[in-house]
Amino acid sequence: MMKPYFQFSGGVVSALLFMVALFFLFVFLPVSMVAEAFSKLGLTPAQGVLMLIAILVGRMVNIPVYTSERLVVVSGPRLMQFGMDEAGRPVRIEQEPESELRKQVFAVNAGGLILPFLLSVTFLIRQHMVFQADGVYPWIGFVLIMVAGGCYAMAKPDALTGMRIPLVLPALITFLCVYFFVPEPFRPVAAYVSGTMGAILGGNLIPLMTRRFRNSVGTPLVVIGGPGTFGGVFVAGILSVLLA
Repeated sequence: MMKPYFQFSGGVVSALLFMVALFFLFVFLPVSMVAEAFSKLGLTPAQGVLMLIAILVGRMVNIPVYTSERLVVVSGPRLMQFGMDEAGRPVRIEQEPESELRKQVFAVNAGGLILPFLLSVTFLIRQHMVFQADGVYPWIGFVLIMVAGGCYAMAKPDALTGMRIPLVLPALITFLCVYFFVPEPFRPVAAYVSGTMGAILGGNLIPLMTRRFRNSVGTPLVVIGGPGTFGGVFVAGILSVLLA
C-alpha cells in the first residue's frame, strides 16, 4: 500500500526562495507589525520586539491566585499495555482512565493578563505626561464597555481551556468603536487599553463573577488570560492599534 509523501522538485534555488517567503510571511511580517503597533504607543522597534517575546513567553506562565472549595472531576490518562493471548499472539490491552476529584484552581496568565495590564498602565501614564490626557479617559471607558459587553455575550465555557471567546471579536469591536467615535490623537492608546482590558473583563472576569457561568466551567485549572482568551487579547492589542 502506497503512503502519501511530500516531494519538492523545484530545485535548490526555489527551495531557498520558498523558505525565505515562509520566514517573511510567518516571522518577519508579524514581528514588524507588532513593532509598528508598539511604535504608535511610544515604544522603539527594539522595545516592541522585546515586548512581543515577553508576551509569547509569558503565555506559558500561569500564576495560581486562588483555590476554590469546589470539586471538579478530573479524568486520568488512558493506559495502554501490550500482552500475549493464549495463542501467543500480541494483543493490546486498554484500561479505562480513573477519575478523581480535585479542587478548582484559579490562576492568572503572565502574557495574557499581567503584561497587557502593565503595558496599559504604562501607556496611560505616558499619554498623561506627553499629551493632554484628560479627554482620553471617557473614550477609553466607552470603548472598554463595548468590548467587554461583546466578549461577555460571546463567551462560552470550554472543556479544555475553561472559557473561550472568538479570536477576532475584541479587535473588531475595538476597531469599529475607535475608528468611528474616538478622536484621532487618542486612538492608539484607547485601542490598546480598551481592546486588551475589555477582552479580559468580558471574556474572563465578568463571566467568573456570574454564578451560572462559573458553575458551568468544569476544568481543574481556570486561567484568566489563558488559552481561551489569550489570542483575543493579543490580536485586539496589536491589530486594533494598527488599524486605528
